[in-house]
Amino acid sequence: MKVNRTPIALTLLAAATLLVACERTTTVTQTSPGTTTTTTTVGPSTAASSAIAATVSAMDKAGHAAGDAIITGSVKTKLLADPDVKALLIDVDTKDGVVTLNGSADNAGNAEKAVSLAKGTEGVKSVENKLIVK
Repeated sequence: MKVNRTPIALTLLAAATLLVACERTTTVTQTSPGTTTTTTTVGPSTAASSAIAATVSAMDKAGHAAGDAIITGSVKTKLLADPDVKALLIDVDTKDGVVTLNGSADNAGNAEKAVSLAKGTEGVKSVENKLIVK
């Protein structure tokens, strides 16, 4: 089983950024004559906040890519399991939950069956049928 290590690496990068790029702010206030209060806060610097936002965005994109790969595998598995659909002649691509079927089918019924199987797969938003009937 192949493990995608990108999300793990991005998480570690975000954690390291938080630890290294902290900013300390100290505020001194006089609450009454002769009494002062000192407050110190620690938080991420502006650069660290930007880096964290970029990391979260990259992790989100990686999650979408992983989800699309799972959808592609699920559709291909369904096509391979069907005895009528010639799955080896059909290429399955997924982008943002939209499945595209390219290739050929031996008749219109099997082409429609491939589309139906793809539409019935969890996570599929829509199916683009680019199958050629031969």
